[in-house]
Amino acid sequence: MTKKDFFVLLIKLFGLYSIIAAIFSVLPSDIPFALSTINMMSIIWIIFVLVIVIGLFVLLIFKSERIVKLLKLESGFDDDKIELGKFNSAEIIKVGSFIIGGLLIIDNIPVFLNHTFFAFKNSLIGNNYGQDVKFYWALSAIKIILGFLLVTKFAFVANLFQKSKNSNESIMDK
Repeated sequence: MTKKDFFVLLIKLFGLYSIIAAIFSVLPSDIPFALSTINMMSIIWIIFVLVIVIGLFVLLIFKSERIVKLLKLESGFDDDKIELGKFNSAEIIKVGSFIIGGLLIIDNIPVFLNHTFFAFKNSLIGNNYGQDVKFYWALSAIKIILGFLLVTKFAFVANLFQKSKNSNESIMDK
């Protein structure tokens, strides 16, 4: 299996995971809230959420090769082929970093969009958006950024772990 094939497969799996997460978490929580006060803003929000969910699904499933090229995911490995039986610790860290970053992104985009919508709606109504909710809004944004960095800089993360492993071994040798 080549690196490109492997990452395309992982991105498609993230796409399937995201559509399942959206169907069972985002849509059930957003649609009843938006329909509780039917107005133009609610209709726009429902359409916006549906477009984001469907767009994310289409992007991850049907444009996964383009994502691999755009994020330059093939550039962090030594060989062109990935042999699953011959993973060394650096390769496992790279793949783990990519998977964890992808899950952080997929899990927190719906949360971030929900908090964004609630903040926007509360500002229109004139209600104060609570400090604890602002904290979770910022936390979801940080998780998305961290996930993006883990996905795009997985080789750097692997090098950090390898350096810390090597420095721990040299300390133990003394």
